[in-house]
Amino acid sequence: MSIPVTALYAGLFGLLSVTLANGVLFARLRAAKLPTWQPAAMLRVQANFVENVPLALVMLLALELMGTTAAIIHTFGAALLACRLLHAYGLGTREGANYPRLIGAQGTFLLMSVMAVALVYGALMT
Repeated sequence: MSIPVTALYAGLFGLLSVTLANGVLFARLRAAKLPTWQPAAMLRVQANFVENVPLALVMLLALELMGTTAAIIHTFGAALLACRLLHAYGLGTREGANYPRLIGAQGTFLLMSVMAVALVYGALMT
Protein backbone atom coordinates (compact mmCIF):
# COMPACT_ATOMS: atom_id res chain seq x y z
CA MET A 1 0.00 0.00 0.00
CA SER A 2 1.41 3.36 -1.04
CA ILE A 3 0.89 6.63 0.82
CA PRO A 4 3.06 9.11 -1.08
CA VAL A 5 1.08 12.25 -0.27
CA THR A 6 0.87 11.68 3.47
CA ALA A 7 4.54 10.66 3.45
CA LEU A 8 5.44 14.00 1.87
CA TYR A 9 3.57 15.99 4.53
CA ALA A 10 4.85 13.78 7.36
CA GLY A 11 8.37 14.58 6.19
CA LEU A 12 7.66 18.30 5.90
CA PHE A 13 6.05 18.39 9.34
CA GLY A 14 8.99 16.40 10.74
CA LEU A 15 11.37 19.07 9.47
CA LEU A 16 9.15 21.83 10.86
CA SER A 17 9.03 20.04 14.22
CA VAL A 18 12.82 19.95 14.42
CA THR A 19 12.97 23.62 13.44
CA LEU A 20 10.50 24.59 16.16
CA ALA A 21 12.37 22.52 18.76
CA ASN A 22 15.58 24.30 17.80
CA GLY A 23 13.74 27.61 18.17
CA VAL A 24 12.88 26.67 21.76
CA LEU A 25 16.50 25.72 22.42
CA PHE A 26 17.73 28.99 20.92
CA ALA A 27 15.23 30.99 22.99
CA ARG A 28 16.33 29.24 26.17
CA LEU A 29 20.00 29.82 25.46
CA ARG A 30 19.49 33.46 24.50
CA ALA A 31 16.65 34.34 26.87
CA ALA A 32 18.54 37.31 28.31
CA LYS A 33 18.83 38.87 24.86
CA LEU A 34 15.20 38.35 23.80
CA PRO A 35 12.02 40.19 24.79
CA THR A 36 10.73 38.71 28.06
CA TRP A 37 7.64 37.21 26.39
CA GLN A 38 9.44 35.41 23.55
CA PRO A 39 11.00 32.31 25.22
CA ALA A 40 7.63 31.25 26.63
CA ALA A 41 5.98 31.99 23.29
CA MET A 42 8.47 29.80 21.42
CA LEU A 43 7.73 26.95 23.82
CA ARG A 44 4.01 27.42 23.20
CA VAL A 45 4.57 27.37 19.42
CA GLN A 46 6.24 23.98 19.68
CA ALA A 47 3.73 22.64 22.22
CA ASN A 48 0.77 23.68 20.07
CA PHE A 49 2.42 22.02 17.07
CA VAL A 50 3.00 18.76 18.97
CA GLU A 51 -0.55 18.90 20.29
CA ASN A 52 -2.28 19.22 16.91
CA VAL A 53 -0.12 17.96 14.05
CA PRO A 54 0.17 14.26 14.98
CA LEU A 55 -3.61 13.79 15.02
CA ALA A 56 -3.96 15.81 11.82
CA LEU A 57 -1.39 13.56 10.13
CA VAL A 58 -3.22 10.44 11.32
CA MET A 59 -6.42 11.81 9.81
CA LEU A 60 -4.59 12.71 6.58
CA LEU A 61 -3.23 9.16 6.43
CA ALA A 62 -6.64 7.63 7.07
CA LEU A 63 -8.16 9.75 4.30
CA GLU A 64 -5.44 8.68 1.88
CA LEU A 65 -5.91 5.02 2.81
CA MET A 66 -9.66 5.40 2.26
CA GLY A 67 -8.94 6.40 -1.33
CA THR A 68 -9.44 10.16 -1.13
CA THR A 69 -7.96 11.80 -4.21
CA ALA A 70 -4.38 13.01 -4.07
CA ALA A 71 -5.55 16.55 -4.89
CA ILE A 72 -7.73 16.68 -1.78
CA ILE A 73 -5.00 15.20 0.42
CA HIS A 74 -2.54 17.78 -0.97
CA THR A 75 -5.08 20.54 -0.31
CA PHE A 76 -5.50 19.47 3.32
CA GLY A 77 -1.77 18.93 3.82
CA ALA A 78 -0.69 22.22 2.24
CA ALA A 79 -3.38 24.17 4.08
CA LEU A 80 -2.34 22.58 7.38
CA LEU A 81 1.29 23.43 6.71
CA ALA A 82 0.36 27.03 5.91
CA CYS A 83 -1.74 27.28 9.08
CA ARG A 84 1.02 25.91 11.29
CA LEU A 85 3.56 28.29 9.72
CA LEU A 86 1.22 31.25 10.25
CA HIS A 87 0.63 30.22 13.84
CA ALA A 88 4.34 29.83 14.53
CA TYR A 89 5.11 33.19 12.96
CA GLY A 90 2.30 35.02 14.77
CA LEU A 91 2.88 33.54 18.20
CA GLY A 92 6.67 33.36 18.01
CA THR A 93 7.44 36.82 16.66
CA ARG A 94 4.66 39.09 17.91
CA GLU A 95 3.50 39.66 21.44
CA GLY A 96 -0.20 39.22 22.14
CA ALA A 97 -3.09 38.47 19.85
CA ASN A 98 -2.53 38.94 16.12
CA TYR A 99 -4.00 37.79 12.82
CA PRO A 100 -1.33 35.29 11.73
CA ARG A 101 -1.66 33.51 15.08
CA LEU A 102 -5.47 33.57 14.95
CA ILE A 103 -5.69 32.41 11.33
CA GLY A 104 -3.12 29.68 11.95
CA ALA A 105 -4.84 28.31 15.04
CA GLN A 106 -8.41 28.57 13.79
CA GLY A 107 -7.42 27.32 10.34
CA THR A 108 -5.86 24.24 11.94
CA PHE A 109 -9.03 23.59 13.94
CA LEU A 110 -11.20 24.05 10.86
CA LEU A 111 -9.07 21.68 8.76
CA MET A 112 -9.04 19.06 11.49
CA SER A 113 -12.82 19.35 11.81
CA VAL A 114 -13.34 18.98 8.05
CA MET A 115 -11.03 15.95 7.93
CA ALA A 116 -12.80 14.41 10.93
CA VAL A 117 -16.23 14.85 9.35
CA ALA A 118 -14.93 13.40 6.06
CA LEU A 119 -13.57 10.38 7.93
CA VAL A 120 -16.80 9.78 9.84
CA TYR A 121 -18.81 10.14 6.62
CA GLY A 122 -16.47 7.82 4.75
CA ALA A 123 -16.60 5.23 7.52
CA LEU A 124 -20.41 5.29 7.65
CA MET A 125 -20.77 5.04 3.87
CA THR A 126 -18.65 1.88 3.50
